[in-house]
Amino acid sequence: MTSPGTAAPRPESGCGGSTNSGARLGPGWVVAGVALFWVLTVVAGLLAPGYSARADYVSSLAGRGSSVAVLGVAALTVLGLAHLAAAAVVRGWVAAPLALAGLCGLAVAWFRTACPLGAAGCGSGANETVPDLADTVHYLAVVGYEVALVVAMLGVAVRLRGARPVVAALTVTAAVASVVLALQIGGPDLGAWQRAWLAVNTAWPAALALTVYRPRSHTG
Repeated sequence: MTSPGTAAPRPESGCGGSTNSGARLGPGWVVAGVALFWVLTVVAGLLAPGYSARADYVSSLAGRGSSVAVLGVAALTVLGLAHLAAAAVVRGWVAAPLALAGLCGLAVAWFRTACPLGAAGCGSGANETVPDLADTVHYLAVVGYEVALVVAMLGVAVRLRGARPVVAALTVTAAVASVVLALQIGGPDLGAWQRAWLAVNTAWPAALALTVYRPRSHTG
């Protein structure tokens, strides 16, 4: 409760304000979603026989044939939901590509790649199959996720370039880093490169949510 002469706390925006739904949701859900994604990913990777965080895809943990598919699907689902929560916190057209990134994240979780021999080595050698519909949708969803998130990053940078140039510059840096890291995914260290890419792509929505939602009191 507040005194008669004090206004109730309200969200302050660093990116054009926040929506009413964002005011109810708050950035904590975004941060919690990102943290849970990483916890589930680490736990699933430790439980999957022969799996290497350095050499294997994160999505292989959710693959068809993975012994830890339940945890893998849960991790990727939470990732998508965290981006949707970030979209609910921000305001304006930037919320649209953020929401699209979240939906693509859910598609990545639910359209699972084929890993007949388990999560370890999925997508290479004997553990690689001819792509089917689920594999194709999975791949397109990953591409869609990256494109949508980079568009959101650049949109935020444009909106903040005057009022908060340092934040805008850091956002552009994150966008460039995301693209560069995505292009490095492959070879014997593909898992490490993908995790570095995901580190950027999960830290940014969490930072954005915390930046655009700043409750403060105003005296009347």
